[in-house]
Amino acid sequence: DVRTPEAMDAVRAPNPVKPPTVAQISIPTTLSAGEFSPIAGVTDERTKVKELFRHPDIVPRAVALDPAVTRHTPQWLWLSTGIRAVDHCVEGICSNEATPYGDASALHGLSLLARGLPKVKADPNDFEARLDCQLGSWLSMAPLVAGVPMGASHGIGYVLGAVFDIPHGHTSCIMLPSVMRWNRSANAPRQTLVAAAMGQPGKDAGDVLDAFIRGLGMPRSLGEVKVGAEHFDRIARQAMGTPWVPRNPRSIPGPEQVKEILELAA
Repeated sequence: DVRTPEAMDAVRAPNPVKPPTVAQISIPTTLSAGEFSPIAGVTDERTKVKELFRHPDIVPRAVALDPAVTRHTPQWLWLSTGIRAVDHCVEGICSNEATPYGDASALHGLSLLARGLPKVKADPNDFEARLDCQLGSWLSMAPLVAGVPMGASHGIGYVLGAVFDIPHGHTSCIMLPSVMRWNRSANAPRQTLVAAAMGQPGKDAGDVLDAFIRGLGMPRSLGEVKVGAEHFDRIARQAMGTPWVPRNPRSIPGPEQVKEILELAA
C-alpha cells in the first residue's frame, strides 16, 4: 500500500516490510541485476538520498534470461548497466570481506562481461554475446547476496544518482577506475585477479577498466556529466552516510578521502 514518500517512512528499518502477495517473474532487459537481490534501492526525492529496503521475498520466484528481448534496449543503457554488473564483480572481488564462493562467481561473471559487452557494441544482433552478458550479470550478484560489501564506487554512485540524476550505470563508468586506483595500495593482489579475469594479466586493473569503459563509449569523468568540483564537499559528506563507503577496502575515515577519489574522477 505504498503510494507516497511518507508511506515509505513507515517501512524503513527497523520497521517490518511486508512480503509481496503476488509472485513475481522477472524478464530483465538491462544488466544491473537487481532482480537477483533482496534489496530495493529507492531515492527519497525530498532529501535526495538513496535508501535501501530489504526483504528476502523481494527476489522474484523466477528470472528468465532471454537475449532476444534485450535487442530493444537502447545500447547506451545496455552497455552502462553492463558496467554496473562489472562494478558488482570488481568490488566483490576486491573487498576485504571477499569469500571463495563470491570470488568464483564474480571472476567468471567478469570474464563473461569483458568478452560479451564489446561484442554487443560491435554487433547488436550477437545474441550469444548478449546471453554471456546476462549470465555475467547474474553471477555478479553472488558476492553481494552472500553478504560481501561493495565499496566506494557503489557508495559515491548512490550520491551521484540521487542528487544529480546520473543514470545508475553511468555512475559506475565514472567512478570505478578511480576507486580502484585510490584503493590499489590496500588491495593490489586482489586487483591482479580483476585484470586477469578481463584478459589483461599483469596490467594495472584501474587502467584496464578505464580503457575498457572508454572502448564502450561510456562517460569516464565527472566533468562529462557536468558535476564540477564545487559539488565535491556535498558528495563527500553524503557518501559517508552510505552503507558502502565505510566498508571500502582502503579505509575512508572521513569526507576528505572521498574528495581525493572525486578529484581522480574529475
